[in-house]
Amino acid sequence: MAKNKGNYYKIKTKKWFIGKGYVCEYTEKSMRIVSKGKVIFVKKDCFFSDGIAVNKDELIFWNSVFGRANIASHIKQYASFEVPNCEHIKKWVIIWEKRKSEPEIEEVK
Repeated sequence: MAKNKGNYYKIKTKKWFIGKGYVCEYTEKSMRIVSKGKVIFVKKDCFFSDGIAVNKDELIFWNSVFGRANIASHIKQYASFEVPNCEHIKKWVIIWEKRKSEPEIEEVK
């Protein structure tokens, strides 16, 4: 169920960015590992992000999460990913709560 919930909020975030006029794509890479006759599928996030949103003014690397349960550790991990220090490139954690149409945004420095 957790995997489905994560995908739901990723899709919701992408639609939210598109509605705001951004071009948005996921940054997840799928790989398969063959081991002893079994195939295991693994997903990895490129740039430590669920997606990238771009418009003419800014580039946003984003992660979407549900609730504030483990948000501090999530932000700390995301802060380790370095981007050029300029006002046009941002890292956001998009926090969705139940029954809310707009998310909270935590900008990670």
